[in-house]
Amino acid sequence: MTETFSYHNFSWQGDIRWYKASKFTRYAPLVVVVLLFLALAEIAFGAVWVANLGNTMTVPKVIQTLIIPGCSFFNALPSLHLHLLVRINPPTLALWFSSIFSFVFFLSTLLMLGSCGAAESGVPGSLRRAECYVGIKGGPQRFGVSKGIWVAFVVCNLLSAIAYGYHAALAYYVRRGINQRKAAGVVEVEDPDVIAARRAKAREEWIKLTKQGL
Repeated sequence: MTETFSYHNFSWQGDIRWYKASKFTRYAPLVVVVLLFLALAEIAFGAVWVANLGNTMTVPKVIQTLIIPGCSFFNALPSLHLHLLVRINPPTLALWFSSIFSFVFFLSTLLMLGSCGAAESGVPGSLRRAECYVGIKGGPQRFGVSKGIWVAFVVCNLLSAIAYGYHAALAYYVRRGINQRKAAGVVEVEDPDVIAARRAKAREEWIKLTKQGL
């Protein structure tokens, strides 16, 4: 009999420290879900962009349109695992990763908007051709993406930057609360056996999930 994946350890409440920190931090798992779907959309739009570049494809463009969204996806997936299955998500780790991704996505968004929104004379021709859509003055004339795909990709990048920034702010708030309670001498203790059992169960379910290709 084939053993199927079980959500027995799943809980939208997630890490109790995040859940109890404030009415906002309890929504952190939902923010990560949004980031996961944004990453999938960016990968799809990025794949279309790269596929239409032909012989004008460059390594920086592949990094911007596929590698960065791919890294975002593989960051959001284990983050969901920590939030919802293990239910122990270290706020310091979340703060660092989310801050980095927020900065990278903001930079990517500004690069595309700045290259295509500014006057043609103010942007190097090679940058305008790399960052803009087909048809814009000074942009790519044959190899590239339509304005619709370009706008969708830029919007997803901007939303990812905002969502990662928001998640980083939530992580900072949770970490600050933990540090304040430690400074006040408040000791938060959870049964080590419960934690170990939860982590073991989450690992087992993660293995089942990956084997089933979900």
